[in-house]
Amino acid sequence: MANETIVPEVKKRGRPKKEVPEIKEVKVSTLQEGLEMVSVKQGEYNVEIIRDYYGNVDPFYLSKKDPDYAYRFLRDEHKNLSIKTGNLLFQKGGWQICPREHLLKLGLKESEISPDGMLRRGDTILAFMPKKLYEEKNVYKREQANAPMDAINRLIKEGDSSQGGKDIHETMKGIQTAKDLGMKS
Repeated sequence: MANETIVPEVKKRGRPKKEVPEIKEVKVSTLQEGLEMVSVKQGEYNVEIIRDYYGNVDPFYLSKKDPDYAYRFLRDEHKNLSIKTGNLLFQKGGWQICPREHLLKLGLKESEISPDGMLRRGDTILAFMPKKLYEEKNVYKREQANAPMDAINRLIKEGDSSQGGKDIHETMKGIQTAKDLGMKS
């Protein structure tokens, strides 16, 4: 008998390596400088992605807004949504959450819409309001913001009639320069 030694087969540790299918880029289109839209297909992975080389992509940007509506993202918090979607226009309300049909009209893909039919970005939801109501709301907000300063400007110009009645002499109204008082400078 010859000297035969039986060497057990040595197994490699870990899992056997799978062959990874090669990524096939179906379509690459340039959106703008530093942005490329890439359709990637690899096995079950099938998605359109944006290569953002400079970090300038705004995730809240809507490319095909309806010009008859104003849009904004609302924080997805019960209290906030009940205030913003309430019917009190000048008390932060008047917004409506965009339904699936409206989102599809904006050119969004079905895959971007959440299962509950809303467009979500992080912890926010897209809402809309007719442009006419939105502008009316902004005029009111601007008037409310400017009211204290308008009162001060009126007091500077006309004076305070509550301090001495309505019959205040012209020289006693408001802040006046030396020229207004007829003084030589």
